[in-house]
Amino acid sequence: MSERLWVYIASPYTSGDVGCNVRSQHKAWDLLLNLGFVPIAPLWSHYQHLHRPRKYSDWTSYDTEIISRCDVCLRLPATCHHVGYINHDSPGADAEVSLFLSQGKTVVFSIDELLKHEESLNAVV
Repeated sequence: MSERLWVYIASPYTSGDVGCNVRSQHKAWDLLLNLGFVPIAPLWSHYQHLHRPRKYSDWTSYDTEIISRCDVCLRLPATCHHVGYINHDSPGADAEVSLFLSQGKTVVFSIDELLKHEESLNAVV
């Protein structure tokens, strides 16, 4: 397989600690880039929203467009281990997972599962 997988990170944002949620997704983004994927972190929009706030529906519509272009969804909890924070609850991320599944796309729940998925795709080529 010559093309890199575009991986959409679905994780909590509005439920729980927004700061830890954003930080956690950015950490996952960095790891995915180091592993050779094209990571998509929708929570980067957090910073845009700080300067130019938009309605929640604008962001979800934007994310829907991004999802249509991604290969796989990585559904993760948000964690900040240094403060003992872990959050699995996210109606938004769960909706993103449902959208991926409705499009017949793969959803994984760990980096290990993502690597196995990539390996299976490479084996087909």
